[in-house]
Amino acid sequence: MCPVRLTAYLTDGIMVLLVAINFLRFCLARGRMEPNTLLVVARSQTLAKHLRREFDAEQYLLRWVPSTAQALQLDLHPSLIVLQTPPSGGARSVARLKRRFQAAILALVRPGQPVPDLVDASLPRSSPIKDVVDLIAVTLINHSPDRVRAPGMSLDMRTRRLQINGGVYQLRPLGCQIMATLMARPGEAIPRDELFRRVWHTEHLDSTRALDVHIAHLRRQLEHDPRRPRIILTERGVGYRLQPPR
Repeated sequence: MCPVRLTAYLTDGIMVLLVAINFLRFCLARGRMEPNTLLVVARSQTLAKHLRREFDAEQYLLRWVPSTAQALQLDLHPSLIVLQTPPSGGARSVARLKRRFQAAILALVRPGQPVPDLVDASLPRSSPIKDVVDLIAVTLINHSPDRVRAPGMSLDMRTRRLQINGGVYQLRPLGCQIMATLMARPGEAIPRDELFRRVWHTEHLDSTRALDVHIAHLRRQLEHDPRRPRIILTERGVGYRLQPPR
């Protein structure tokens, strides 16, 4: 067989193998991913019913209780507590929930009430459900134990959700690894070969064009104008650089 043709066959074979390995990693990661648990403390079930309609049941488990006293009796490890503050203001409820659970608290505050000191995020109780859903997503990312941070950016490696100045994006498995690598060294040009090795875990660098394909997808997802990127920049002759948003 011609050496050139043999080399082409070997290169194609390596590409197929890399795709198969990364697909297997993706499947295993999905299998290990545990859903977020939301504990909703509100007098009525209305808020909980709205949230159930908004969230994927496979990614979010939702538990509703009508009072802080009942919440404290639960054998539960919530990812986030959503509290509709009571007429008293909620400061005592927040303090008790913080002592009982190691979880962030999002408070929905009544008109004219001050925001309790220990809450991690808050909105007026009359806020549209979309605003509540968006803030839940951002708060979960910002308080994730598997978080990677850069100025103006936060990435939850477990759920692969990226927050940029309040906007939330669901990343693909390889896109998540690329962003985590870039975010670990903001403002620094990372050589293409090094970025490829870190994400694909291989020394076969003939296939780094796959990196360019995933970078292009990330730009379409994250950039206002992918043709003029402002977040993921190309350093000619070197590689890619993350420019955190202003």
